[in-house]
Amino acid sequence: MAISSPTHRTWSGKVRWTPQQVLTPTSEDEILTALRTARGAGLPLRVIGGGHSFTPLVATDGVLVSLDDYRGLVRADPGTGLVTVRGGTRLWEIAELLAPHDLALSVMGDIDHQSLAGAIQTGTHGTGARFTGFAGMVRGLRLALADGSIVETSPSRDPDLFQAARLGLGTLGVVLEVTLACIPRYRLDLVESTVDLDEALGSFLADTSIIDHHELYWFPRTDRATVRTMRRVPASTPRRRPGRLAMTLQQEVLGNGAWELACRGAALVPSLSRPAAELASRAFAGPRVLDDSGSVFVAPRRVRFHESEWAIPAEHLGEAFAALQARFEEEDVRVTFPLEVRRAAPDDVWLSTAYDRDSVYIAAHRYHREDPGPYLLMVQRTLAPFAARPHWGKQHWLGAKELAALYPRFEDFRAVRAEADPGGLLMTPYLHHLLR
Repeated sequence: MAISSPTHRTWSGKVRWTPQQVLTPTSEDEILTALRTARGAGLPLRVIGGGHSFTPLVATDGVLVSLDDYRGLVRADPGTGLVTVRGGTRLWEIAELLAPHDLALSVMGDIDHQSLAGAIQTGTHGTGARFTGFAGMVRGLRLALADGSIVETSPSRDPDLFQAARLGLGTLGVVLEVTLACIPRYRLDLVESTVDLDEALGSFLADTSIIDHHELYWFPRTDRATVRTMRRVPASTPRRRPGRLAMTLQQEVLGNGAWELACRGAALVPSLSRPAAELASRAFAGPRVLDDSGSVFVAPRRVRFHESEWAIPAEHLGEAFAALQARFEEEDVRVTFPLEVRRAAPDDVWLSTAYDRDSVYIAAHRYHREDPGPYLLMVQRTLAPFAARPHWGKQHWLGAKELAALYPRFEDFRAVRAEADPGGLLMTPYLHHLLR
């Protein structure tokens, strides 16, 4: 188990911290040793995944544990679709691990650098009115608790711990293994198009009800949207992809290289943001692709940004979006990155943004070289009247009092967390702000 203490940072660079120790266990025994080390030194312990959160969820001056050396498939049952994977496994690895068993994840987001444990602990999700986020797919957990004990939990075994730990912000224990409900392999037929914004918004709820995976992107203060639709097709359907040169031109040269230059220019000269957004809103749509689900869900994201994302009841999309449009005009908002609009099914995960309600997600982004605070806070305040719940891994300014009003099972979660870790080994000042 390697020990070091370099300075760490989140993917966007917004959060930086220097733990006293960084441990990289390779086994359950070494994970338990890490917990003993932290307890013995009187230090907090946090587990880091891909570092893709935009908040200080894992920032600690104590012991930081990486599970990068504790990953892989434990077991897979094609008959039931149940798959058990170690917590440190990265999302991009899972499709390859499941392929020999003819299984796949039911949904993914467009970034796959996160660890599986990190994805479920922060409420990561994709898009699709019939599909929950990652935490909703969880059917069992193997946890190392703060006291050094190992427990197995599921809907029928310590159900309260299971409900809290499915999306627990890493505060209930170290996630050793995750059992997920998976489905037979499939391919996706992706079509992107540029359409009138009012048309795209007006049909969004209807479209997401009949299209497997549907989302839209809007560059603020333009009158058009990029619509991204993905329909499931059998795994035997022939692949259809543009040539390598065409894909490189679209994804790397235009989608990352030219976009980085446009964002950097607008950061230096803010007046360039409007023409940059106008141009991008016309050229954002890519070519049609038909391929295995794991490779179609994901898009390369090399231009770094800060992000805030909010879940609102689906029926409020029209008025919430209109409120944002009006506010952006009033404030003369100048941003290069688009808003992203997605939808997810209700679930029963206590701290899920989609708990007990059909949800639409509105995500706002700001280029990483710009101060994200004023813009993202404006989005938060504009969406607040619509009972907007913040994505746990993305930037927001809410504390325990506000969060308790948004999550009906918040107090239940706090009680289970306190019982699982009464000494607060897995807590930090930021987590106390969120939960106490």
